[in-house]
Amino acid sequence: MKLSTIRKEANFYIARVGSKAGMPMWSNYTANNAFSVESDTPERDYQLALHLYRSGAIGAFVIGTCQPSVRKRDMVRLLDNHIVSDNVLSKMATIGNLVRVKEAELDKLKQLQLAISRCK
Repeated sequence: MKLSTIRKEANFYIARVGSKAGMPMWSNYTANNAFSVESDTPERDYQLALHLYRSGAIGAFVIGTCQPSVRKRDMVRLLDNHIVSDNVLSKMATIGNLVRVKEAELDKLKQLQLAISRCK
């Protein structure tokens, strides 16, 4: 796994600045506020980063009060040294995929509701 501060196409991204510093994302949401992550096993590494974020392990490495951020070296150290079983990461990935499917279904229902509300 390789982290870069240069904005480029990557397997996934990790927010480096802001209230969600350390949170992994499938798409980069800002101009230059995320690390680009290239990986041979992107789904597994994404779930590992998500585990670090949700467990609060990254919280100790977030610096700054007005604009929280996380250093590249700290993220690399955390990702390299954090051990989580592949079974746990696989279950997290399965649930994450299910959540994405359900969110897409919910978006369709919201669009249908909006279309119906516009009918006269």
